[in-house]
Amino acid sequence: MKAGSVRRIRQAVQIASFGLFMLLFAWAVYLGRSPLPSDLFYRFDPLIAATAMLAGRAVKAGLLYSLITLAASVLFGRVWCGWICPFGSLMEWFSPRSTNVKVPERWRVVKFLLFFFLIFAAILGSQSGVFLDPISMLTRTMTTVLWPGLRFLVYGLESFLYQFDLFWPALDTLNAAILLPLFQGIESVFIASLPVFLFFAVLVGLNQVAERFWCRYLCPLGGYLGLVSRLAVVRREVTPDCISCDRCSRICPTGTIDSERSYASDPAECTVCYDCAAECPVDAIKFKSHANALKAAQQKEYDPQRRQVLLTAAGALGGVALAGIEPVRRRESERLIRPPGATLTDFTAICMRCGECVRVCPTQGLQPSLTEGGWQNIFTPRLVPRLGYCSYNCDACIRTCPTGAIPPISKETKQKTPIGLASINTDRCLPWAYDTLCSVCEEMCPLPDKAITLEEVQITAKADQPTVIFRPHVLRDLCIGCGVCEYHCPVGGEAAIQVQTLTHANSFITGI
Repeated sequence: MKAGSVRRIRQAVQIASFGLFMLLFAWAVYLGRSPLPSDLFYRFDPLIAATAMLAGRAVKAGLLYSLITLAASVLFGRVWCGWICPFGSLMEWFSPRSTNVKVPERWRVVKFLLFFFLIFAAILGSQSGVFLDPISMLTRTMTTVLWPGLRFLVYGLESFLYQFDLFWPALDTLNAAILLPLFQGIESVFIASLPVFLFFAVLVGLNQVAERFWCRYLCPLGGYLGLVSRLAVVRREVTPDCISCDRCSRICPTGTIDSERSYASDPAECTVCYDCAAECPVDAIKFKSHANALKAAQQKEYDPQRRQVLLTAAGALGGVALAGIEPVRRRESERLIRPPGATLTDFTAICMRCGECVRVCPTQGLQPSLTEGGWQNIFTPRLVPRLGYCSYNCDACIRTCPTGAIPPISKETKQKTPIGLASINTDRCLPWAYDTLCSVCEEMCPLPDKAITLEEVQITAKADQPTVIFRPHVLRDLCIGCGVCEYHCPVGGEAAIQVQTLTHANSFITGI
């Protein structure tokens, strides 16, 4: 098959892969309807698999599909980066074909060292840096920035068009068939939107320095696959027909073709895009099998040296140690409420900051944390009841978690497993502080046996007339901390009833 045809096939696969990612993303809240699991790309991600299983000290069956990605890398090189990775495709589509900036080749070592750092940290039980995984970053950016932004723009345009009677029938149909299923009618609010957007914008902006800057120099998954691809069976070759026109070197998206070495390339850096082969005017570039004389690719100046790896290991050790001695109240904030069932696992060690649970939460109560639990827990999910509660009959986050950080418990078990405990601030509660009738928290409590009870109290009104009001009390043995009461509390600003983590709530109640 001609190189041009292979390149077109690759581009089609890229588009299909990105389209599948977007389809699964949009389908996430309809897990029962999707023929494929919503975490499909994570299952084939070897970086996620390696760190999750090392940190969790257990084999995750769902992540073993990543062996297919590793096998493909051994056979063909970094095909994941050039053909499949949706984040890599975005970086390619947003990259200029050439820049005037010359980036030192030795910078390529950064992605390898980042990979080793994540592996060493995972061995020590920490996944703080796994938010750098490209699938995780794209999911998080789509969830907290791009998708809410798209919703805002679409509904803004729709509001404008609704001013014209002519468009009403079409807009009503569009709303019912597409917009409501896609956006769920929920106003998207994410606390971490700005830092997530800025981080993504910086990565896209770096493409102006060098094409696919992230893929060349920073991507830890690319570093992992690059190390494996040094053993690739099928590699790029330049035949003696080469006329040294330099077209392949100029067009290479990863800049790995070296004109001073007869236009040879490093299989650890080549993403098998076929751009060079398709552009070669004399068909001098081939991808051939080296199965009969297989050996690792020649060492480069940017390949990680033993000393660098050891220093990286020391850095990981120091970072995890510093995280471990951070004050407990910093690491375990009284408002750091985790998803359902998280108290049953070593959550912070197993959670890979992927944002899958945040994406599927129908109330958007789950939010990516920033520094609320210390810097080592950045982007781990937490429930913010004032923004959204943990729906009593929902188990979407349980079903979608790829690593088991949110354990696969049944919906019945989830409904009985506390994630926090509500407490009432009597200085703000309307019946307590202002002798005003209100029973919203009791009415909204979803438990069959209400976890909030109302105490009948007789008071004297302004006209010296006795009046009966009902003051709420939390039944701590029944409350599961779902946050419905806090979400619906009519008090403006900070709710008069708030959910705290179990440890802090119990300490407060018992006086310990």
